[in-house]
Amino acid sequence: MHPLKAYLRDVGEPIQAFGARVSASRQTLYRIIGGAQAPKPALARRIVEATGGAVTFEALYQGSSGGGKTGGGEVVGLNAGEAGGGLNTERVRVALAIVVDHLAAKDKPEPPDAAVTIAAEAVVNTYMALSTVTTRQGPERFCQALRPVLEEILREYSASPPPPAALDRGAELATQIYFQSWNQDQTETSAG
Repeated sequence: MHPLKAYLRDVGEPIQAFGARVSASRQTLYRIIGGAQAPKPALARRIVEATGGAVTFEALYQGSSGGGKTGGGEVVGLNAGEAGGGLNTERVRVALAIVVDHLAAKDKPEPPDAAVTIAAEAVVNTYMALSTVTTRQGPERFCQALRPVLEEILREYSASPPPPAALDRGAELATQIYFQSWNQDQTETSAG
């Protein structure tokens, strides 16, 4: 059973009421629960927040195929990263895959997992390189390191280059996904 369906059943909340809380239509939630659609990153964040973490990012994207696609919507291995500057490459890959899945042109083939993995490594390396020449680290630096990599992968797998505003928003969403999942892991680790 999909974790969102189980959550709604356990708390006795109608799907329509939950949809109003997360600003999503009943139909969208049914498609997510049925596995026909992965939630966009902003909606996924709202679902995680609305359920108090009972439904996680992993649960929302685990095995999600987005209509037969593979790799772009899956979330696996969101385990604790290094505190104090190191990035978890797998978590970067997941955040990047989610955003690319939603921003890439739907009429073009989706980037292969290997391309997303290489792009994630590029983000980690850029972040680390920038962090060694300056003292800035954290979400702002991550977003800065991510944007050009996101632009390149979307340029490769889209009919036309994405507009700057879409790139900025995509980098911000990936940053939110990365750091929110890291913060959740840290909370769970310290509570356990």
